[in-house]
Amino acid sequence: MSNRLFKLFAITFILTLVIAPFAALAGQDNWSYDQNDDEEEDDDYRWKTWRTHRSHGGFSGFGGFYFNAQTFESSDLENLATSMGLDEFDSFVPMWGGMGMGHVGDGWRIGGGGHGGHAYTDGVYTAGDGKQYNRSLELDIGMGGFMFEYSPWMFGPVNFGFGAMLGGGGVSVIMSQDTGTYTWGDLNNQYIGDPSDGENIRTQIDQGFFIAEPYVTVRVHILDWMALQGNAGYTWTSLRTDNWEFNENELTGDGPEIDLNKPFFRLGLVFGG
Repeated sequence: MSNRLFKLFAITFILTLVIAPFAALAGQDNWSYDQNDDEEEDDDYRWKTWRTHRSHGGFSGFGGFYFNAQTFESSDLENLATSMGLDEFDSFVPMWGGMGMGHVGDGWRIGGGGHGGHAYTDGVYTAGDGKQYNRSLELDIGMGGFMFEYSPWMFGPVNFGFGAMLGGGGVSVIMSQDTGTYTWGDLNNQYIGDPSDGENIRTQIDQGFFIAEPYVTVRVHILDWMALQGNAGYTWTSLRTDNWEFNENELTGDGPEIDLNKPFFRLGLVFGG
């Protein structure tokens, strides 16, 4: 993952850790404990656990990690991979992430999360003179933001709901080529004197974007404090072909078209109380 995407994911994850505890506290009608208020305590218990007849979602506050499969399509990258002598990409980007949320009343939760990953294809190209080159093409993606859910329906240990994530992200396309053996002189020589075609080169273009991800969620409580979570939703982004940057300078003309406006699927574990 590129440094820019790693920083985005790290910041999002830190914000998640900060937001979730306060969101959980916000969901408590009374922060102090009153032993005489048994009726209010019983009402509070109804949405905290699936062991009662009625529930508002199982957890007052929770956090966890998940695997995210983001589907995408890009004929430009597929054609580039073929031209580089590489296999085509898979139809999805495997991503890992984390999230945290807190109950704020009546089945509503707020929090934050983020995930990142990359699609990768590589191979060996043999030139006309018999010399071999290692080549790779990589698509890095990171995204995260504010999350909210409405999750009041529970049947036994199974909790249903829907929600959305609103935020931002970044995407990088990275092309690289090398001979497998190189020295510092081999590398810096490509930047000295008149430019020439390099044998050991790496090129990266980047673009930031906004996202909106509505989704449905299902949680199956394995224990009172742990649940298996599945999500399915759709990603909308502001990605454009005319908004790519190279070394923080905008490209002249269009870059590759990458369609991330596609379904996504998540599976993970969450922990709470």
